Amino acid sequence: MLPYINLYKFKFKYDSVLWIFDRIVIPISIGGMFVRIGNFFNSEIVGNYTNSNFGVVFKNNGDIFPRHPAQLYESLGYIVLFVILYRLYQSSYIRDKEGTLSGYFLIGLCFIRFMVEFVKESQGGIETFLPTLSTGQWLSIPFIILGFILLFKKRKKLS
Repeated sequence: MLPYINLYKFKFKYDSVLWIFDRIVIPISIGGMFVRIGNFFNSEIVGNYTNSNFGVVFKNNGDIFPRHPAQLYESLGYIVLFVILYRLYQSSYIRDKEGTLSGYFLIGLCFIRFMVEFVKESQGGIETFLPTLSTGQWLSIPFIILGFILLFKKRKKLS
């Protein structure tokens, strides 16, 4: 039998959600890398056809021509994002400003997704109404804006 613990008695040093988000974005970015590698092994979220040397033939999908390994491009971007966020976290100035790491995370992650969408195969969606960008790109734009809002919003420094 488990002992009874009254969670209301515990006091945390920081009660802000942004403080928590700043701590979890680093492992989330490395987790995203593993998800995209899994997508590559499962032949999911494939790229457009290509003639470049980086092309991969996804035989599970019945392809006979090489495609961009968009999953690997994205996973490489996520590992770079992980390293950048980890290095930023080591800076006490960045770590002590609530929401800063979360802002960098949103900007970095959505920018990576925005750029990789140029070589991904269309997954359907709003391209019929707004053909200039893909659905993933349209969905990334608000989060990039939110990331900039988090970066430039004035906050008190944690003490």
